Amino acid sequence: METHWSIDLGTTNTLIAKWVGTHAATIALEELVDYEPAWHTPLIPSAIYFQDLENAMIGRPALSAREILHGQDPTALGPLARSFKKTLARASQQAVAQLGSESISARHCATVFLKELLEATAAYERQTADPHRTRMQRLMSALRWWRKEGQVTSLTMTVPVESYEPYRAELVSISKKLGVKDIRTIDEPVAAALGYGLDLSEEKHLLVVDFGGGTLDLAIVRTHPAAGDRQSRGPGTHRASLLAARGLIYGGETIDEWIADFGCEKLRAHQNALRPLLLSQAEAIKKDLSNKASVADSSYFLLQGGGRIDITRQEFLDLLEKRGLYRTLESLTEATLDDCAREINESQLDAVLLVGGSTLLPGVRDLFEKMFGAQRVHYWEPFEAVVKGAAIYGAGFSVDQIVHHDYAIRVYNDAEQRPEYERLVRRSTGYPTPKPFEVRYYSVAEGQTTFRLPVCEVGYAGQLSLPWSRRMNGNEYWIPSGSEEGECVVTLNEGDALKLSPPGGGDLARARLRIEFTIDENRFLVATIHDLQKQRDLRTDERVVKLR
Repeated sequence: METHWSIDLGTTNTLIAKWVGTHAATIALEELVDYEPAWHTPLIPSAIYFQDLENAMIGRPALSAREILHGQDPTALGPLARSFKKTLARASQQAVAQLGSESISARHCATVFLKELLEATAAYERQTADPHRTRMQRLMSALRWWRKEGQVTSLTMTVPVESYEPYRAELVSISKKLGVKDIRTIDEPVAAALGYGLDLSEEKHLLVVDFGGGTLDLAIVRTHPAAGDRQSRGPGTHRASLLAARGLIYGGETIDEWIADFGCEKLRAHQNALRPLLLSQAEAIKKDLSNKASVADSSYFLLQGGGRIDITRQEFLDLLEKRGLYRTLESLTEATLDDCAREINESQLDAVLLVGGSTLLPGVRDLFEKMFGAQRVHYWEPFEAVVKGAAIYGAGFSVDQIVHHDYAIRVYNDAEQRPEYERLVRRSTGYPTPKPFEVRYYSVAEGQTTFRLPVCEVGYAGQLSLPWSRRMNGNEYWIPSGSEEGECVVTLNEGDALKLSPPGGGDLARARLRIEFTIDENRFLVATIHDLQKQRDLRTDERVVKLR
């Protein structure tokens, strides 16, 4: 029987779990984990230390190896890489580490990290299956490894809500190269709703707040049993629907930056030179001041030469307030609720689930208890809910999902003399859609021999909305500033071109092409392109791009 595994690849820490027949269980790979002290969770630091380009230490050993780098500039690229997930999400070929003269890309980091993790998982599986093996049994185990037995072949990986489709595609591609045959992805807050340990045999509406090291994701999930089988507790008999989701690139590392800034403000000189040192200590200070069980009411930076900079818990709280942490959480929560106001209202939420290490920051739980009442706010699974839920999903729990970003066609605005975006798919659209879902008409210029339809994924990049404006033709358009375009837009099919024969006749008032769009059950945008001049289809039900 095939084992279903799951990986929650986090910016700061990674977890791995598997479905064990009746429930999901987090796995402790003892040689890699660094146990979280308050909850004793087996966290694998998302760190990798390269020994050569294809072999590396990951997890706790990688962090231990950084002592070799003592005295080097912590801002310079070296053999140790952390937070490579952020770069993988938007620029996978960008260097995040360096070994000698060789630059190492985020994609290569992720590939080697996952290779080492999957190999450790396979070794764990073989060892736990027979911990007291004879020499002959060890030889048989090696033979099973050679035959690919015990390797991870069925895997679910989690992705942040506000990540773009290229990030999900990177994870799928890397996993397949590493021998995973069945690879799926699920949004992190949706996985958290499944893995939190609530009774899902009755319909529930859940608000999930997933606040981790690099991202802040919110989602509203409706869980309900499959029709006609309310008593069964197997994952295949239940389903969930994602009603709304929002996300920001905003997490524990953001707080670390604020703490480092606080320390710099206390310095009389050399702020720029000492900031890397302060930043390297900021995470530990954050944990000290967030731990309610801690006896100390303050923490400190230790400077070179023995000096120190103190920061009290009250100063930390004031810093979080001043930098707008609570305001951001409240605004994003209200925006997420607004996105599904037609489906449910705030009073219909059954529970608010807090997930991720950053929900342990002081004042965060208090904020949500104030907004929703203490009886609805749950916080007992801050680290493991996501990875457990992903294992449950991989074992057969069905999830009806939505499109997370706007999708638009890039067109040229003659009046503005620059590109603009014509919205085609609105975020929060459920799929599959009716056929056709959208119909658009396009004219072509005189002598034009090719027609391009660049489909772009448009995120919010930290904003709560974008100023789409409706025009006389009924369509919505957005003209970004230069910086907005770079932050918000990812073009998915730049090289796709359609040949026109005969070329365009130049009558721009008359449409040449009619394009019918739909979204299929596999989240692909599908198009049928009809040439109105020749009265025939040029493409029929052709997949254009995969949506996120």
